[in-house]
Amino acid sequence: MASAAYTDAIMLFGDSLTQAWTDGSLSQRMAEYYSRRCDIVNRGFGGYNSDWAIPVFEQVFATREAREKGYAQNVKLITIWLGANDATIPGEPQCVPLDRYKSNLVKLIKLIKEPSSAYYSPDTKIVLINAPPIIENDWVKARVEKWESFGSTGPKPEQNRDKRVTKSYAEAAIEIAKEQQVPIVDIWTAIVDVAGGEGDDQLAPYFYDGLHLTSEGYAVLFKALSALIIDRYPELDPEQIPMRMPHWADVDLGNPREAFNKVKQGRLAGEL
Repeated sequence: MASAAYTDAIMLFGDSLTQAWTDGSLSQRMAEYYSRRCDIVNRGFGGYNSDWAIPVFEQVFATREAREKGYAQNVKLITIWLGANDATIPGEPQCVPLDRYKSNLVKLIKLIKEPSSAYYSPDTKIVLINAPPIIENDWVKARVEKWESFGSTGPKPEQNRDKRVTKSYAEAAIEIAKEQQVPIVDIWTAIVDVAGGEGDDQLAPYFYDGLHLTSEGYAVLFKALSALIIDRYPELDPEQIPMRMPHWADVDLGNPREAFNKVKQGRLAGEL
């Protein structure tokens, strides 16, 4: 069964940085960018690390068999954005050692790229995104404020992140992207460059709690991601993807159903 434009999707896969669908988030910006051209499928899971992402991926990404039988959308592009939680300091429940984090990224890539994989999808383009910088003081402050808002039960939260550790995970993702020959959005460097440095005051406009991005932070990411897509995968430029359903001005007012029948007939012919 051949894919048609109306079955195409872009999957955003990752942790809470992906999960956000607030005003100006990555999902919101991508949904608007691909409006009437591709569905944006948000598969972000707050708090998750790369260990947990693998079994989740095997549930949310369709198998080759399901796609061939027409039971699932055709994912034209997937962003894999993991590392922010893996990079918590050792002893924290979300921490994944650096070497295992790297091997987990490789496994996720190979689940899509390896012909022997049940999830093999040669038409799916892959883009990695690495961990952004953090503001340590703002993050621990946000944790304490949340703890206090719930009545101060349990031990007072302490710092569970280190900027230097997070940077090592961001660099590791770049290493894996080069090794596996997939493009990456280096959001760590992009934000630092726009901010003019790694100082807390410089980074503050891009993070609302020291870890999660503001609309301004997502704007930096979206600019880098959309530019990468157009450069590396020009066929996924929205301007190159047919709009779903006719433009309203192309509908015959006297016989409107005819315009939609042509779409249906063209789709069915493409599936034969």
